[in-house]
Amino acid sequence: MPAAALAILALVVSGAVQAWIAAPHSWIALHPVAWVPALCVIARLSGRRAFLAGWVVGASANAAIFAWLVPTIASFTQLGAALGGVALLLFAAAHGLYAGVFGWGFAAIRRGAGPAWPLAIAAWFTACEFLAPHFFPYLQGVAWYVEPRLFLAAATTGIAGVTFLVLLANAIALQAIEVLRSRDGVRALAANGAAFVALLALALGAAARQEARIGAAEAHTTPLRVAVVQPGDDPHAEPPRSPLEARASADALAEKVRAVLAADRAIRVVVLPEKALEFEPSRSWNRTLRDLAPAFGVELWTGGSATDRSDPQQRRYFNSAFRLTPDGVEQPRYDKNVLVPIGEWMPDRLAWVSEALGRSRFAMGEGMPIHDAGAARFAFLICYEAILPAYVREPVRRGANLLVNLTYDGWFGDTAEPAQHLMLVAAQAAQLGVPILRSTTTGLSALIDARGRITARTALFESRALVGDVRALAAPGLYVAWGDWFAWCCVAGSAVALGRAFAYGRRR
Repeated sequence: MPAAALAILALVVSGAVQAWIAAPHSWIALHPVAWVPALCVIARLSGRRAFLAGWVVGASANAAIFAWLVPTIASFTQLGAALGGVALLLFAAAHGLYAGVFGWGFAAIRRGAGPAWPLAIAAWFTACEFLAPHFFPYLQGVAWYVEPRLFLAAATTGIAGVTFLVLLANAIALQAIEVLRSRDGVRALAANGAAFVALLALALGAAARQEARIGAAEAHTTPLRVAVVQPGDDPHAEPPRSPLEARASADALAEKVRAVLAADRAIRVVVLPEKALEFEPSRSWNRTLRDLAPAFGVELWTGGSATDRSDPQQRRYFNSAFRLTPDGVEQPRYDKNVLVPIGEWMPDRLAWVSEALGRSRFAMGEGMPIHDAGAARFAFLICYEAILPAYVREPVRRGANLLVNLTYDGWFGDTAEPAQHLMLVAAQAAQLGVPILRSTTTGLSALIDARGRITARTALFESRALVGDVRALAAPGLYVAWGDWFAWCCVAGSAVALGRAFAYGRRR
């Protein structure tokens, strides 16, 4: 095989294997060496060729991880599978650019860092990944959420710390290959290997400390009995078109909830998914669901829509979450703040795009109320919002000890997206040190503890209620207090290494 074809194959393999490392497969054992083929190629290049090599591996990774875009676009728009494939390629090409920047700077970073270059390369990758814009914020380290013994270090460093360790392992593997070929640099390899072991020990220690803090907090909290309901509705079914149809839908859902409450009288909270209700709970057709709260003495936390008629010229619609208390009172609602571009929001001048795709347009909400429900101080996060680290961190900084994620993932079908979405949500629980209740219409619903551990979950498209005890607690680490401090340290260190490399180049 020609050298160029072999190099391209190595780049594509390094990228494509990322889909197997991510959920639902979670083959994290591959991760410490998955980047080695790509690094072997990039290490031999510089300038534009290195950029192109990095871009190929980044685009391959994004195409493999987000392959579910094709069936999603084909099923729920009029574009079809062919244009869905084009959309995936464009998406992957754009989101692979950060890896191109990584490849472009590889040689300079290596030159500027000297013998410690594996550490610098790990920091450089972490910086590139952190600074890149992400529509779906998938970071390399997030796949390790399945291993709390390490991943809980993210409560200190953020997910960037786990990404750094993964890339450091790959860079040291590359250095070992080079040493075997040249029989030179053994001492530097040993030093970098020792540094990796030391950093890994620190990460494991930080994770163990976070585990101990969570355990201590759990010992002092009273469990709250909850029922997270997944209706299992057909995502292709037409939404209710009349008050009569809306009432029939609400009555059917109320019957499911009533059966769950009758089977377990200890339940204190029922959680329903995004858009479970047609508009506000106060609408007449939602009466049967609304009456369940006082009838059973429970709280009902549910998604729905809301209408603002304050402007007679233009109605505004919101994607909202509602809290009904046992006395039947509807608390101030939460309107989704971060809307999904194209799917929920478009600038007015591009409104025709949403209309052509058959997607709703919502207005952006403002603010995030913290609801005080006795031992639980919780905040709602609707769908996409729950995977945005900076946004999710804010209510925890304000004292929330429980997060409630209401989601509708039905349009993604039987693809990897629901598992990836759940992975990204669970990672936030571990990173922030708070439990999360996740209710979806078609799956995957879950009870997630403060370790990011999924203690119970549904299957796709099943109609089921997860009933269990949740301990509302907050065990925030350094990440909650300082945010992305570790990622910014990687940015600063990379800037120094690049500066040294370019200064050395000018002196020559």
